[in-house]
Amino acid sequence: MATDLEKGAFAGKDTYLYYNSATYASPTWVEMVRARNVQVTRGAATTEVEFHGASTTGNIHGYSSFSGSFEYVKRLGTDAVFAALEAARDNKTIVDIIHLNGPETVTSPTDASKGWRAPVILGEFSETSNGSDGVTVTIPFVKADAYTSAGAAVNEAAYTGTQN
Repeated sequence: MATDLEKGAFAGKDTYLYYNSATYASPTWVEMVRARNVQVTRGAATTEVEFHGASTTGNIHGYSSFSGSFEYVKRLGTDAVFAALEAARDNKTIVDIIHLNGPETVTSPTDASKGWRAPVILGEFSETSNGSDGVTVTIPFVKADAYTSAGAAVNEAAYTGTQN
C-alpha cells in the first residue's frame, strides 16, 4: 500500500451537516444524521441589462447570495433534530449550520474537517411520501441577516472543525 497517497475527492455520504444548539460564540454542534442531499448556491447573481440603441442585451453582476436546501429523512417516533428544525422554522429563528467534509471533531487524520458555516433561516418544508420510500422533507434555507451581540455582521464563511 502506498502510504503517501491521499483521497482526491469525497462522496456526499462522507459529508456532515450540523446545527448549533448553543451560542454563536460557544457553539454546541448537533449532527443531523438523517440529512442528505445538501445543495448550496452561492456567488453573485447576474442581471440582464437592456438599453436603447443596443441590438443585444448584456449582463452585470449583482449582490452575492447564499442559499440552498437539504433533505431530511423523518424518523418514526420522537426525532429531536427534526423537532428543533420545525421549531426554528415556526418561530422564525436563525439557525447556525455547518457542512463539513468529515466529522466536526476529529483525532485522526491530523487535518481537521473543512467546509462552511452560515447563519440561515429555514423556508417552507416540502414533505414527500412515496410508496415504500422513507418520508423525506426538503428544507430550503437562505442566509440570514445576522449579527453578534456586539453588533458585528455574521456571514457565511469557511469553517474548520475541531481537532482533539
